[in-house]
Amino acid sequence: MGRFNAIALRVARLARSEVRITRMIGLTFCVLIVLIAAVVLGFNHATKTVNRLDRENERMLVANYVVRQIAASVAQQKVQLTWDDAFNGLVLKRDMAWADTYVGEFLWSNFGYDRLYLVDPQGRAIHAWHEGKPRTPTGYAPLEKAVSAKLGWMAGNTSVVGQMAGTRRLADTDWPFDDNGRALTRWSSELVSLEGRPAQMTIVSVIPDTDMGLLRRTPNHVVAVKFFDPGYLGALRQNLLLGEVDSIGSAPRDPAHNSLALTAADGSVIGWIGWHSAQRGAMMQHRMRPLFIAFCCIMLALVAGGAAIVRVLSRTLVRLQSSEQQAQHEALHDAMTGLPNRSHLLQEAERRIAGVARRPDRFMMLAFFDLDNFKSINDTLGHTVGDALVAQVADRCRKRMVDDDFLARIGGDEFVLLRTADSGSGAVESLGAELMATFAAPFKVEGRLIDVTASAGISWSIAQGRDADELLRKADIALYRAKQRGRARWRGYTDDMGHTVARRRELEVALRDAIRGEGLSLAYQPIVETTGNTIAGAEALLRWDHPELGRISPALFVPVAAQAGLMPVLGWWVLRKVFEQRRAWPELNISVNLSPLQLAARGFLDDIEVLVREYSVPPGAITFEVTEGILLERGSGVFDVLEGLRKMGFGIALDDFGTGYSALSYLRAFRFDRIKIDRAFVQNIETDSGAQAILKAIAALGRSLDMKVVAEGVETLIQRQLVIAAGCELIQGYFHFAPLAPGELAAATAPTRPAMRRGKAA
Repeated sequence: MGRFNAIALRVARLARSEVRITRMIGLTFCVLIVLIAAVVLGFNHATKTVNRLDRENERMLVANYVVRQIAASVAQQKVQLTWDDAFNGLVLKRDMAWADTYVGEFLWSNFGYDRLYLVDPQGRAIHAWHEGKPRTPTGYAPLEKAVSAKLGWMAGNTSVVGQMAGTRRLADTDWPFDDNGRALTRWSSELVSLEGRPAQMTIVSVIPDTDMGLLRRTPNHVVAVKFFDPGYLGALRQNLLLGEVDSIGSAPRDPAHNSLALTAADGSVIGWIGWHSAQRGAMMQHRMRPLFIAFCCIMLALVAGGAAIVRVLSRTLVRLQSSEQQAQHEALHDAMTGLPNRSHLLQEAERRIAGVARRPDRFMMLAFFDLDNFKSINDTLGHTVGDALVAQVADRCRKRMVDDDFLARIGGDEFVLLRTADSGSGAVESLGAELMATFAAPFKVEGRLIDVTASAGISWSIAQGRDADELLRKADIALYRAKQRGRARWRGYTDDMGHTVARRRELEVALRDAIRGEGLSLAYQPIVETTGNTIAGAEALLRWDHPELGRISPALFVPVAAQAGLMPVLGWWVLRKVFEQRRAWPELNISVNLSPLQLAARGFLDDIEVLVREYSVPPGAITFEVTEGILLERGSGVFDVLEGLRKMGFGIALDDFGTGYSALSYLRAFRFDRIKIDRAFVQNIETDSGAQAILKAIAALGRSLDMKVVAEGVETLIQRQLVIAAGCELIQGYFHFAPLAPGELAAATAPTRPAMRRGKAA
């Protein structure tokens, strides 16, 4: 009995133990199931979160891109519509022929606006352009209500983006003006539906840029429409690195696709932009699926897999957070140097300006500096060396920063330094000297020492500006003045520099008038053969005689024309005049210079053929001169255009030979008819034996390549004798002839007149 009881007791104990084990196993299984469920649910939530964040970020990027495009459209229109000529042509005179060229065709060919409408102050359509072509404004009706509403809002907007200094009453209109007395542009924008397609619409007022008295009449406005077409969407995809982008009629239901609703001003959806979303969470879920299957089959594997998932999930979330932080950093920093970019600079400058405004004993300096002759470094040593040099410049400047200096890179070789200092401390002079000292030692790039200098312009608050853009603009003006004075120096901004800029603007306006009217003319400097002293040809030279300023040097107005974008029309004026006047000298070869913009212009060869037919001038009577600088970018198609001119029968000359870095390579790549030796080799030939040797070498090279050699700048008898002795076949210079008027050239080429005479300055 006792034994039985002992056995029973033992069985009971085992039973209780088994129950406990079973309960423990069950509890363990429950814990594991809960753990698995928690992991699965957590992972699904994380992947959905990643997908959601990806979609949100993508929509934000697309929306910001659309906003930037609208801002760019406004800026593009302001450039062409803030102009005295534009106000005259579109408001006062309503010269539609002028508007067709300078508004319709220009804005379409340069910026791709699909529809343009000229509207009056009440929003009524006056004229229209479809893809640059003039049209009647019949398709404007769907936009008229929206445009009229926007014009009403613009008229009542008193801030004009915070720039307005005051409103001035001129005759029948009230218009906002800035502190400098210039009219401010009123503009507005919104998304619209036109012709059944979504589009961005911008409205920009037409205002003068110099003659504010023109605003006695209420300005008209230009409405610009750009559809969300394949070209627009393709640029969006390329810039944002998205999947296939398309314009769709409704929001996509496929979770693999993302979309952005295009909303009109009234809140209605006018269309959608759709694209294939990155779906990083879905891809991560797909990759982890085998692990979850193993998790469910083997408990231990489930536990191990669960731990792995937790680790992967954690790392994924960390990467996501790091990616977001990296994106934010990249949005405000330059990729090459790691320095803050232009956007970051402007934010920091505004913050510091606000800070010093509350401290009369403190001020902020803005130093804008870049490398001198950086283009030549890229051209001769390559862009790889140029990029490495820019990075080293950034490192050296960063090491020399003091206190709370802020250094930014805003362009290729352009940097800006912000520094806050005590008033009256001589900080501006100290900063300028410090910047120049930074470039005293050479830079070692890829095993070679490179001596490079920099030029700088400095502006400061509050005396010279109360916002970052104004300070940056004035520092840029001072930088330009430093480069004018010889580079490798700094200049602080002064008011007279601003007057200089205004003067350049006045010259630009006068030059536009001269191109359209009177004042421009051509002079011709003869080219004389060394054998027989006969005139073999002449070079066409542009002259500008202003009714008030007198003769303006090309060295002054050509840079103004280049900066104002007038070189194509100016070059075309010269070409047409040369072809017209060449008919007076049937036996004479005329040389004319070509600019890079002319050669790069679409349809240049076709336009030349039109001139040949119109004026019946044989192509062999014209020689086009190009400089080495035009040939630097071989990928631009320059050589193809030159070859086309050669096939048409025109002569091609390489001007200013010997002053560049790659002239010999161009002689090998293209056969020129003439080589023109730069006057720098001729000026010192009387005393410089090295110049004589170089001249002989170039002449011998020309003979071996069957190219005639022209010596420029011959002014004395000794120079003439030496260039002839060197082997030059043609001479151009004041010893024989100064530039002549067309009538004087005709007299000089007459059979009864000697070709050799001393020239006088023209």
